[in-house]
Amino acid sequence: MKRLLVPNPVSTQSLSRRSRPLLVLPSVARLLLLIQMTLSVSADVLHYSLVNDWSDSQNPHGPWSYNLNNAPITTFQPFWWGQAGWGYNYLGDGCIIRGSAPTGTDPFGNPVPAANDWQPGDVMMHALSIPYGGDSTFLNVTWTSPVAGVLDISGRAWDGLIQSDRDVAWSLSVGGQLVAQRSSVQGLFRSDSAAQFANNLLAGQTLTGIPVTQGEIVQFQVATDTYYGEFLGVQTELAVTTVPEPGTCILLFLACVGLLYRRRWLVADGRGA
Repeated sequence: MKRLLVPNPVSTQSLSRRSRPLLVLPSVARLLLLIQMTLSVSADVLHYSLVNDWSDSQNPHGPWSYNLNNAPITTFQPFWWGQAGWGYNYLGDGCIIRGSAPTGTDPFGNPVPAANDWQPGDVMMHALSIPYGGDSTFLNVTWTSPVAGVLDISGRAWDGLIQSDRDVAWSLSVGGQLVAQRSSVQGLFRSDSAAQFANNLLAGQTLTGIPVTQGEIVQFQVATDTYYGEFLGVQTELAVTTVPEPGTCILLFLACVGLLYRRRWLVADGRGA
């Protein structure tokens, strides 16, 4: 009788050990995927716009507030030319509005000059005139960061309607730190490079990658450079990238590592798929 040659049997344990690297590789891939997903969902970018977020009904509203010094303006009313906005003076002095420019004849019987650069729907800020306290009371807009993160700011300010004998200055600060300012906007159009915040930075300051804490305040403020104030147009956009809590990231990472080692233990025990 012929003897049948049978290959030496290979133990299940041996197969398990040999296949272990092949089985661990998918686990590593899963770990890398989980880490990538964790990072991608942990950070979020929140966008804000002074123009698009405007409110006629509430002040403050969300992170925005329209103020005289540190006090939100509580009166929303129509001014002499029919446009409503936030302000206490019927003449519109010291107001902030989103709407149309004054035309015709003012309450004193003087013809209103043509606007320099004022489109319907623009946000305009009228610097408070000296007779109404403009030497110590300043119109401003604040944005309060709802989260901790990294902030990017863009924007511009220009001459909306400023008569030849008047002028307006502006400043931009983050957390009380002045980052940009301009002493005159008379004759500026929104399309001019000099209107851009980025072209009016103070030395050593930046508008991008600014670390902010929850509750930190960004302020844009106007002040008259002359006896009487006038209208300055402004656009401000902010984007804050949220920073996840370190403890959350660590826990998620450890969970991913735990999944990897559990997979390896199952493979070593012969129960891995």
